[in-house]
Amino acid sequence: MKFIFYISICLLFFGLSACQTSTNIYIVRHAEKSIVPADDPHLLPEGMQRAEALKDFLKNKNIGYIFSTNTNRTVETATPLSQAINIPVQYYNNNTLPDFLQMITGLKKNVLIVAHSNTILTMLGELNLSHNITVISDDDYDKLFIITMKNGKAVSLKETTYGVPSPQK
Repeated sequence: MKFIFYISICLLFFGLSACQTSTNIYIVRHAEKSIVPADDPHLLPEGMQRAEALKDFLKNKNIGYIFSTNTNRTVETATPLSQAINIPVQYYNNNTLPDFLQMITGLKKNVLIVAHSNTILTMLGELNLSHNITVISDDDYDKLFIITMKNGKAVSLKETTYGVPSPQK
C-alpha cells in the first residue's frame, strides 16, 4: 500500500522521471602491478595503497556487486572493498564483454567493475557512451569512470580520479 502511495505521489507532483531509480556503474583499471610473474602479476605496494584508496572512495556508495577478471591484479584491487562491505568478488571474462555488460545493465544496485586498460574503452563503447578518451596509458591507474544508469540504459558518464595521482607523461 505504501508503495502505491509513493508512486502516486511521484507521478502527481514530480512526473514519471523523478520516480525512476538510477544506479551507478563504477569502472576502474586494476592498481599498480609488478612485472613478475609476467603472466599474472600481483600488485605493488603502491597498488595495494591504491586498492585501499578505492575502498575508501566507494565504501559508502551502496555497492551491491563487485566484478573482476580472474587475475591477481584485478582481484587484489577489488579485495579491500569486498572485505569492507562484505560483498564477494564475482568474475567476468573479457571475451564475453557484450553479454557481461548486458547483464550488468539489468542490475538494480550499484556496481564496481575492476578491468584492464585495454577493455575499459570497449566497455564504454558497448554501453553507447560518447566520450573523448582515446587511450588509457600503461602508467595511468587513477581514473575512475562513473556511469549512471536509468531503466537499463546508460545516461551519463563522469570521469574522475581517486588515490594518489598517476604520473603525468
